[in-house]
Amino acid sequence: MNRKLNISYYTAKKMLMELLANDKLLEDEDIKEMLKDMALQKGKTDTCFKDTPIVIDTQCRLFFPIYSEKEVKMSYLPKTVYIFFLLHHTGVEFKNLDSYMKELYQIYQIVSEEKNIEAGKIKRSLSNLVAPGNNRIYEICSVVRRKLSEILPTELVAQYAITGKWGGLHKIEVERSLVDIRHKKLKQIAFE
Repeated sequence: MNRKLNISYYTAKKMLMELLANDKLLEDEDIKEMLKDMALQKGKTDTCFKDTPIVIDTQCRLFFPIYSEKEVKMSYLPKTVYIFFLLHHTGVEFKNLDSYMKELYQIYQIVSEEKNIEAGKIKRSLSNLVAPGNNRIYEICSVVRRKLSEILPTELVAQYAITGKWGGLHKIEVERSLVDIRHKKLKQIAFE
């Protein structure tokens, strides 16, 4: 009974649903046992993926290789903010972001290095981000969350997004041993 059929997922699903609608099949002990084993295996698989690594490759691209080979594409500012919070595992208050301008600037330069964006434009963009009373940081965090949700399952997005309470620390909850930084310059910033 190890023969595999070559049918599409949707055809197989429809066939399975029709078969399971037959009460006699659900009374079959072999089928009940197989369904129970499959449910147990699914539970084991789901818990394994809670520890999903984040890879920042040598070109500063973000990946969640367990879920997709696709890059998490973000424009430079959201990617800069995301990497910044990955590097600050204890968290940072949004109102204190201006204290980190030098580091944010360094990360932005690394993220956008192939485009060679002028320094003045980067500084204006970051100044707008950290300006007191400005909601730009919240907008950026929303963009990051949306981009992560394109790759990650819904139940994992909160663990990998930038979260926190208004006026308090904001951080990414993920265990830092899961963050694999392969970009040399970013690695240097991470260990400064």
